[in-house]
This record gives sequence, structure tokens and C-alpha cells, in this order.
Amino acid sequence: MNFLGHWLFSDATPDALIGSLWPDFARRPDPNTVSEEFLVHFDRHQYIDKLTDTTPLLEPLRVALRPKLRKTTPIVVDMLIDHHLAKHWSDYHSENLDEFAQKCYILANQFEALTLPERMKKTLYFMQRDDWLAAYKEPGHLVSALSGMSKRIRFDDSMEAWGHWAIEQSDFQKSSFYTFIRSIFI
Repeated sequence: MNFLGHWLFSDATPDALIGSLWPDFARRPDPNTVSEEFLVHFDRHQYIDKLTDTTPLLEPLRVALRPKLRKTTPIVVDMLIDHHLAKHWSDYHSENLDEFAQKCYILANQFEALTLPERMKKTLYFMQRDDWLAAYKEPGHLVSALSGMSKRIRFDDSMEAWGHWAIEQSDFQKSSFYTFIRSIFI
């Protein structure tokens, strides 16, 4: 899963929110420079990523996507989970998605333990400015996000070209997404 999913499974504190995204931008910091809460959420992010990449529940989707998306399949699956979460947010959280997103943006900006990696700083800026978390529910925004990720990949990929097709494939997996996401709550 991507940013929305990691923040769904995060506590609502600056250290937890930033710790839950940090692995996408930098290595694990020296434990003496951050809180235990940061480290717990850093480790949770890595656990969730490994689970997402290996769960049999999502294997049919990975198999369907792999012929067209090849090496980028895990990235697209992560984004599709966030798309599913945004579309079906009330199934997973009692707070309205827009309110949840705004609260998370504000809290993330209060993180002070370390200087954010430059790429993370830019990502958080654009995430808040364009409200990525709420925008994930719209297929066009998801395809735009895939396009942005494509620009950072150092090999030819087809994420943007096959984005709408991938969303259609994921629509067949609603029950698998639901079961997978619910299993993480345990």
C-alpha cells in the first residue's frame, strides 16, 4: 500500500505519521535520534510492505497485472490498494476521509525530530497541496500519480499507459482487498 494505507495503520502523531512513511525515502535512522514511536511505525511500514508483496490474497491481481506492468506490478498494486481504501474509506475508518487527510497533513508538518529527506519534504508538500489522500479515489488522479512515479523510474515502464486497465482489474478484487486490509487490523 502507499501513503493512505500507511497512514491508516499509523497513530495520529507527528512521529508515527512520519515514521510510517520514512522507509520510502530513507534508511532507518539512528535509534538515538528518534522516538520509539517513530521506530515502531518505521518497522510497521516495512512489515506491511512485505505482507502486501507476498500475501496470497493479492496474487490473482499480481498475476493479472504482471504481463503488462512487469517490474512495476508491486508499485501499481500499492497504489491500487490506496485507490480501494479511498473509494471505500467508510468501511475502514469512522472519520471522514477529507478530515482524516487534513489532520494527517497538519500533524506530519509538526514533526521535528530530524530534518526530512529532501524528496520526502517535496512529496509531503505536494501531497498536502493537491490532497493526494482524498484524490486517490478518482481514477484520473490515480493514473496521474502513476505517471508521476513513472518519471522517477530509471527503466521503461507502462504504469501510466495501463493505469485505467489496472484499475479495472482491481475492481474484480474488491473482496480480496477488503480481506487483506482487514487482516492487518488484527
